[in-house]
Amino acid sequence: MNSAPEQSAAPVVGILGAGRAGTAFARTLLRAGIEVDICSTRSPKALRHHLKIYAPGAHPVEQDVIAQRTRHSGPGIVVLAVPQEELDEVDPDVAAGTVLIDATNTWHDEILPGWLQAAVDEQMPTSQGIAGRFRRSSVVKALNHISHHELEDAADPDLPMSQRRAAALAADSDEARARAMALLVRMGLDPVSIGPLAASSLMEPGGPLFNRPLRRPDILRHMP
Repeated sequence: MNSAPEQSAAPVVGILGAGRAGTAFARTLLRAGIEVDICSTRSPKALRHHLKIYAPGAHPVEQDVIAQRTRHSGPGIVVLAVPQEELDEVDPDVAAGTVLIDATNTWHDEILPGWLQAAVDEQMPTSQGIAGRFRRSSVVKALNHISHHELEDAADPDLPMSQRRAAALAADSDEARARAMALLVRMGLDPVSIGPLAASSLMEPGGPLFNRPLRRPDILRHMP
């Protein structure tokens, strides 16, 4: 059995995916004083050098322990940053018992897993399809509508809330929404709930909230 790093007094968040988005999330979390466990299809040993360059301070772990420390050290959150076309490579049970922040997007050239394509064909937001797949987690759609190129500059914990960039999120669980909002605040963003997962289409590519520098009033005016 692969074990995660030793327990820490600092809060820990897990990240599934160590590409450009996953490492941008890791750097932003680390800057906010949150430890990061991160995994990819590569072994922790193979991932270590990559993280020294792109997310120094993040702990490479195996996928099956990605949620271990965050469940014990809080806030019990795992960020899903795997390309949607590769989601079949993620065991949905690895994030069991956590809030799973779905930070993924659908791009036109991707071939989606059948279960996710079925959700798209039914004109559902992909977050609802992901929630159906990751049934043992509480899914929150967040962090997908801010470009990973901009995230580190956009998130500033030193700014007062009224001056921060707004980050939309959607969730069916009030408790999961509250935990995700607290994390976004600590990262340096101003979280704005737009309602249940069914509303998350507003945050997807082509939606009015996607990849735009928003403040709270900009998000609120798109809500029913």
